[in-house]
Amino acid sequence: MLEVGQQFANFKIEKKLGEGGMGVVYLAEDLKLNRKVALKVLLPEFFDNSEHQQRFQREAKTAAQLSHPHIMAIHNIDTVTDPNTNRELCYIVMEYIDGQSLLGYIRERKPDITAMLSLAEKIASGLAAAHKQNIVHRDIKPENILVNADGEPKILDFGLARVSVPMSGDGDGDSTETISRELTRAGKILGTVSYMSPEQARGETVDTRSDIFSFGIMLYMLTTGELPFSSGSQVSTLAKILEVKHESPRTKNQNIPAELERIIDKCLQKDPNDRYQDTRDLVVDLRSLRRQFDSGITDGVSAIIDAPSARKKTYGFRGSRIARLMIVLAVVAIALVISQFGADERPGSGSTAGGTGNSLAILGFDNKTGDEELAWLETGLPEILLTDLAQSQVLNIISRERIIDCFPADKRTSHTFEECVNAAQSLGATSLLSGSFYKLGDQIRIDARLQDVASGNILTGLKVVGTDPFTLVDSLTEKLAAALDVTNGDRESVGVANYTSSSPEAFKHYHQGLDLMLSYRLDEAIEEFERALAIDSTFALPYMRIGMSHVFDGRPQQGAGYFAKALQYESKLPIRDRHLLDVYADLWLNHEFDNAFVKMKSFVDRYPDDKEGHAIYALLVDDLKHATETAYAHLDKALALDPTYQFALSFYAVLCENNGDIEQAIEWAEKAKQYYPNSPRPYLALGRLYASQVRYDEAIAMYHTLLGMIPGQPDALRRMADLHIHKRDFDQARYYVELLKAGYADDPFLMTSYYSRKANLAVWKGHFNQALEYNHLALKQAEKSEDSMYVFRGLSRLSGHFHRFDNNIDSALYYLEESRRWAPAMTELNYPIEAVLIDRARADEVRPVMDEAVQNLRARLQSETWGLVDQAQALFESAAAADTVAMIDAFQRLVGDQG
Repeated sequence: MLEVGQQFANFKIEKKLGEGGMGVVYLAEDLKLNRKVALKVLLPEFFDNSEHQQRFQREAKTAAQLSHPHIMAIHNIDTVTDPNTNRELCYIVMEYIDGQSLLGYIRERKPDITAMLSLAEKIASGLAAAHKQNIVHRDIKPENILVNADGEPKILDFGLARVSVPMSGDGDGDSTETISRELTRAGKILGTVSYMSPEQARGETVDTRSDIFSFGIMLYMLTTGELPFSSGSQVSTLAKILEVKHESPRTKNQNIPAELERIIDKCLQKDPNDRYQDTRDLVVDLRSLRRQFDSGITDGVSAIIDAPSARKKTYGFRGSRIARLMIVLAVVAIALVISQFGADERPGSGSTAGGTGNSLAILGFDNKTGDEELAWLETGLPEILLTDLAQSQVLNIISRERIIDCFPADKRTSHTFEECVNAAQSLGATSLLSGSFYKLGDQIRIDARLQDVASGNILTGLKVVGTDPFTLVDSLTEKLAAALDVTNGDRESVGVANYTSSSPEAFKHYHQGLDLMLSYRLDEAIEEFERALAIDSTFALPYMRIGMSHVFDGRPQQGAGYFAKALQYESKLPIRDRHLLDVYADLWLNHEFDNAFVKMKSFVDRYPDDKEGHAIYALLVDDLKHATETAYAHLDKALALDPTYQFALSFYAVLCENNGDIEQAIEWAEKAKQYYPNSPRPYLALGRLYASQVRYDEAIAMYHTLLGMIPGQPDALRRMADLHIHKRDFDQARYYVELLKAGYADDPFLMTSYYSRKANLAVWKGHFNQALEYNHLALKQAEKSEDSMYVFRGLSRLSGHFHRFDNNIDSALYYLEESRRWAPAMTELNYPIEAVLIDRARADEVRPVMDEAVQNLRARLQSETWGLVDQAQALFESAAAADTVAMIDAFQRLVGDQG
């Protein structure tokens, strides 16, 4: 059509780049803007075809709606008269991409799995942007993806795109015509039909899930080098797409990670309802897997069979948020961060290893007794058995919960035995234990069967009878060891009671307490743990979990005493929990954060399938090392183990919030609410996120919903009061404050909150003397709690009140001096900085205190955080010099700088 060197409108043709179904693409120079562009001109045979002209224009208009780094940009659409034929030529001016097709790029560069996942994630994110605008591409394939010199992919060719409509069984004339045309166009059919979805192949109306299927085919092709549904003819290819399940990608390329295979399988489900329903979820899964390889959690290997290689990425350490918060806010920041999340899910659900040698999966035991008092043993027996077997460290144990974690949320209570077997096999189990228990008078009989996972054959039947569940489990463990031909290793003759409690009744209450922790019903959980301890005061596990419950509830010092108590009986802890207690004691009892970090890293290495370990380690990585991407990767790992893990979901929201992505944080909190609609934690998180965006009405609505579910929920009452104060609706604020007193008059922690809010209301009314009285009452309640953190805060409030409202420097300094005696660990800098802010004339007097505190912190903190200590010292000196500009700069560096 056009010749090299020819001027076309305001463009000069440089060369022909290619030819598609409706147009020829040229590289041209835009003479007006002096830039390279890709010029797509409608083919001559379509000049007089109004339908193709409309489709050609639709491509430009559709793509022009999209602005995304991984979608080719459309600059303009226009017509010009061809001087040779006097016909109007339709053309599209597009972004010029100096690169090659995706398939060519893969074959030439042979990227490792990390790079491949990065490409896939970027393509999927571009596709998600189109889908967000309800635009379905309908022709996703490698030929329609260009990769530029920097390795950045771009989606192009929206010629078949259309606005999405709901799926139906009615024929789509446009789709049917497309197939008909392709079936008659030689050389074109295989490249297009091979990437069609089943509904597109049937000529039905398609929605965004059709593109997800095509994306899955493309990902299968790129990772295996083969198409999943290819055949000798277009008709047989269509038949395979419609009827034949694709072969496992890992049978063609053993280097493909299991998680990537799962992603591909989910994309390639025949029924659109079984695929990803939102492309953004596909992006999240690809990003999660990519981060795991990026962070070194998983070794990188080539995605292509004939190109083995490996790559890991190491992140540098930057100043941590935890040190800023400790220095400036004078709190133990990790405890405050975790208190935003709530309770951790049941521990002990990870396997000690996976998929090699003797790997035993443990399912539940059916209650055949008819006794509801024994119903807890359905899940309790597998947990006791897992604890017993894990001590030997000979068998790889895959817990019942790990198997249940394989199912989507709606299948976790309705799965079949066969589905459990398949899940166990996918986790690498070689044998599986299941069974029932019966009541025979005062005795309990456990009937268990050991099954070979691969063949389905029953290896042996096991039966034990007795009155004590622990003795029964010990006997069952011995018989299992004999049946599997393994020794008991270090376990010797020590029974499970020595690693838990001598009382099955105490273990029952502990087990029920863990269930309550899962629902973030912390007070009820603590009550169950206390019942367990009332029966057996040497039971270490409840002590540890009460400590964690208090930490999650924002009362770390109250929890510290329980960690100390657990340490007294740590010899009675299972091995895994003993390691966790060591970490938790360093965090919240000894405040040895560097030690805790090293031990937590060792724990994750030792228990790679422990979701609690990955979630806590993510917290430490982000707060102590500020390696955010690595933190995300470990949360991704936790969610790969259990996509509904509430702690990881909540922490994900907090990480997103800390990185300034509030909308993404809200999405994660909403996901937690979807999985846990009866848990208060997601509602509290959403309310806080809305409030941070000054979306007060939405926050209030969220707390209203929570209070409708759990009347009198104290956190909701406190936050409702705060929000109404922000809205200057003091009557409503007072209403919620009084509800707090009505429900919790005997709780000194909550009464401290009550009086501090009463003081806040009085300040807003200008009643400063009344506010002072309330602050004194708040301090009395804090002293009743015997929690030094609360006393410290109460004294600090009084010091601040005298400084801000009464201008009583002597009283402000008196209460500040008093607060020093109650200051939590790692807050040495608070006193000298506050003192000089109150009275800069005291700078020389308190400077030695400041210098000593700086030296102490340098000795206790990692060197990466010393710059923050320097900024604290700069804040002190600028306050002493009354240099406001320098003070603001130092303060912002302490609390605002994320780098």
